[in-house]
Amino acid sequence: MEVLLKELNQNIKQLIDIIENANQSVFNAREAARYLKISYDSLLRYTRIGAIEHVRNGTSYLYKKEYLDRWLEKNRRGAV
Repeated sequence: MEVLLKELNQNIKQLIDIIENANQSVFNAREAARYLKISYDSLLRYTRIGAIEHVRNGTSYLYKKEYLDRWLEKNRRGAV
């Protein structure tokens, strides 16, 4: 029962993320990492080497949703 509740809670959190991201067109680095389901450090590493398109805003990075979607499509792995 406890396992089912944890799984349900996790599914609810994922749905909330999907709903919140559906209307968002620009992400900061933390939001972009969560959207891509990669670590914040990985996102910054990909950003620094130019693997993920971004816009520099002073000392921070901004990511358009279309850039992130393009990166996801390019880096999609086949289902196992």
